[in-house]
This record gives sequence, C-alpha cells and structure tokens, in this order.
Amino acid sequence: MNHSIYFEREGNILCSGASRIQLEVLPLPDSINELEQMICSESIQTLYLSTYQIHDRNILEPQSISDIRSQWNESYKSHIVLSNEADLDDFQDGHCFFAELFHDPLKNKLLILYQAH
Repeated sequence: MNHSIYFEREGNILCSGASRIQLEVLPLPDSINELEQMICSESIQTLYLSTYQIHDRNILEPQSISDIRSQWNESYKSHIVLSNEADLDDFQDGHCFFAELFHDPLKNKLLILYQAH
C-alpha cells in the first residue's frame, strides 16, 4: 500500500510502516466544548484526519495539534459530530467530521476525525 499510515477498523489496529499498534476505544466527551478543552490542554497527544477509505482501511494523515487549535473555530468546531449519524445538509459547505477517540498501549490519547461529504 502506498500510504504509510492507516487504521484497520476491524481490530482497531493503527498501522504505520511495519508497525501495528492495537488501540483501545475511549468514550467521546459529551460536548464539542469538552473536546476543544482536551485538544487545547494537550490531553490528546496525536490527531489524524481521514479523508478516504480503501477497502476496510482508513487512510490517515497526521495533523499538527497546534494547526488544529489555530483553525479550530473556523474549520472544525462547527463541523465535528460526536454521534454516529449526521445530515450533511446541516453543515456549512456540506461536510463534517465524525470523531473517534482511542488510547494506545502507553495510554497516549489519539483522536481520529473522519471527513464525510
């Protein structure tokens, strides 16, 4: 596969090059404001964006937490969905991000945002 980082949904496996890391699902916060606090307080160590999927693998693009913070209000805050369903007509520009929160074996928190459009 050409992409070096991807997520296998079945088994919650993060693959980066030859490395395969088992992730454990964490509950999402109850509100976008709580998620924002987690991002701003650096409680989330790693953030990935997935804009497409190949078979059962979500291709991940690492994101700079500082870039997410600087673009939070205009690009993310009103586009993130903390549930499993959304109507794209409810979002400006017709796109949103579904969020999933995980931790790795060292208990580092990872956030994956899946773009839907």
